[in-house]
Amino acid sequence: MNALSNAAKLREAYARWNETKGSDLSMWDDYTTEDLCIRSLADGKNGLDFSCARNGRDQMHQYLKELTDAFEMVHWTLNDTIAQDDRVVGVGVTAWTHRASGQTVETPVVVICSFRGARVCEYQEFYDTAALAAVVGQ
Repeated sequence: MNALSNAAKLREAYARWNETKGSDLSMWDDYTTEDLCIRSLADGKNGLDFSCARNGRDQMHQYLKELTDAFEMVHWTLNDTIAQDDRVVGVGVTAWTHRASGQTVETPVVVICSFRGARVCEYQEFYDTAALAAVVGQ
């Protein structure tokens, strides 16, 4: 697939993710490889245990379950994509409510995805980790 097709695929994925508000974790199977590598800026620190490095689709499901057990999605809005070769950068904003504290946090978010074929094989996310840690009491 070309870079523009990959960008369209990422926009489609985040539109579905936002539409389901995180209730359909398996939807990501349509967009990821079996050996997906996930990295997050928080890297499991400051009470954001769900954000530790993950490898493979099974661990992706665990990441998503831990995330949605701790937080309820308000929205995940992808505003822009930048694509070159097999890499797509997504720029957006997302908001989540921490289930235990009831506090909502909204943060800019940047995702960097590498594609193999029509699926994401490497995923990195960057967001305001301090704002999320604050709502979990860290």
